[in-house]
Amino acid sequence: MGQGGSGRTLRETVLESSPILALLNESFISTWSLVKELEDLQNNQENPSHQKLAGLHLEKYSFPVEMMICLPNGTVVHHINANYFLDITSMKPEDIENHVFSFSSTFEDPSTATYMQFLKEGLRRGLPLLQP
Repeated sequence: MGQGGSGRTLRETVLESSPILALLNESFISTWSLVKELEDLQNNQENPSHQKLAGLHLEKYSFPVEMMICLPNGTVVHHINANYFLDITSMKPEDIENHVFSFSSTFEDPSTATYMQFLKEGLRRGLPLLQP
C-alpha cells in the first residue's frame, strides 16, 4: 500500500529483480492498495468482510508505504515500513554486523537481498498457519 517516492523506489529496484519476481509469482499474490481505498472499504457498512480485511491492514500501516505479507483471511504475518527498509538497506555493511538483517552475497544490491529475506521470513511465518 502506498503513495509517493518509497513505492516508486521499490518498484524500480527490488521489484525488477528476476529472483524476487520468481518468488513473488511462485508463492504470493502481489498487490498494492492505497490507504484511501482501504479507508473507504473499512467505512463501507454493506460489506462486513471487506471492512474486517481493510481494518487488519490499516492496523499495521505506517506512512508512507507499508509492505505486508498476509494470509488469505487477511491476517498480517509480516510487515515492514518502506522508510525503515530503505534506511537499513542504505547502511554500510560494517554498520550492520549485529543487525536483524544480513545481506546475502547472492545479490549485489542490499535492498534486493533484504527484500528477499523479508519475503522468505513471511513464508516461514505464514506457511505453518496455512496447513490444514
